[in-house]
Amino acid sequence: MGKGSIRMDGVTLDYRLYHDRAVTLRETMLNLFNRKSSTEHFRALDNITVHIDRGETVGLVGANGAGKSTMLKILAGVYRPTSGTACTEGRIASLLDLGVGFHPDLTGEENLMLNGALLGLGRSDMKELVPGIAGFAQLTRFMDTPVKYYSNGMFMRLGFSLATAVDPDILLIDEVLAVGDAQFQDKCYRRIWEFRERGKTIIFVSHDMEAVSRLCRRVIWLSEGRVVKDGGPEEVLSGYLESSQIRNSDTTASPREWGSREVWFDAVTIRNGRGAPSRTFRRGERMVVDTLIRSRLPHPVEGVIFGFSIHRSDGESVIATNNLELNQPLLRIDGSGRASIGIDLEIEEPGAYLLGIALTDPTVSKDYHWRECFYPVTLLEERKEPPLRLAGAVWKQE
Repeated sequence: MGKGSIRMDGVTLDYRLYHDRAVTLRETMLNLFNRKSSTEHFRALDNITVHIDRGETVGLVGANGAGKSTMLKILAGVYRPTSGTACTEGRIASLLDLGVGFHPDLTGEENLMLNGALLGLGRSDMKELVPGIAGFAQLTRFMDTPVKYYSNGMFMRLGFSLATAVDPDILLIDEVLAVGDAQFQDKCYRRIWEFRERGKTIIFVSHDMEAVSRLCRRVIWLSEGRVVKDGGPEEVLSGYLESSQIRNSDTTASPREWGSREVWFDAVTIRNGRGAPSRTFRRGERMVVDTLIRSRLPHPVEGVIFGFSIHRSDGESVIATNNLELNQPLLRIDGSGRASIGIDLEIEEPGAYLLGIALTDPTVSKDYHWRECFYPVTLLEERKEPPLRLAGAVWKQE
């Protein structure tokens, strides 16, 4: 293993859950003799095997309780696995929970000195780093203040500044950037980019799919303590978002399929403008629907209309059009052929949508093949600066 590399082989972690918890010595003894105490084991991670090389930026995604934070805490040495092995090489800096590693009665500077010592840095080394850490965190005025008076945002800024100033080989980040303001978040992301370009290993947990897609070259999807998928951002995030939409929305429209199937969609792949399979698209990014179309008719089929529709998750139609309406060439299918649609959308309302496609021939009033609300896609807006604008405010005193 080289510096910055991570290996997890068959890692399982079980928590012991206590029921009928005793709060006094008398209750403890009574439970002991009456056998009223009961425990059970909860498996937070189940046989996880992940190898991460030096310089990789890896995103961890999954629903709450999927095991993301537990995985980071094992890598940080907070937990020991019940079985399996977890090995890291090099200095680790972690941002797991706000305030972890900070003593509330010590000042900001005293906490930096203490944490530096725990990371193996000498006093003189930390003295040189403190001004830069304080400046990046925008806390120079507050370094003599006990951190128990810090807000969550101040905690996060100080923790991030410290973690990234000590030149770690591995940086673990668990969602804590969510409490920062937009300006500081941008500073954090720029620093993470710098770390990535310098060949540092980064594991990034976030529910912000745009940030994960932008920062990470590899994404691991966890569910119920297991790895569901491990691969490129487009493929993994598309699968995760599609699964989340189906699981979380009681009002998601059911896909429908019908038609004569004399001409039909034999294969469909949705790609981004770079040609990679994807179900997630940002403003300005083209959605490409690639299809293989086959015909069972004994003669070439002329004038086939290829249409698409986009619906909200509850089935409400937002856009529906086709090549005939937009003065585009109609299809000619002789046995089989490939056809694609390049769709450019102005995203006014980001969110989850459903894409449908259809093959029809209006001259004979025939629906060859319809797939309505068939393909979940997620449309993302770019980050705005500033994210909010004040339209007005009114104060009243009675």
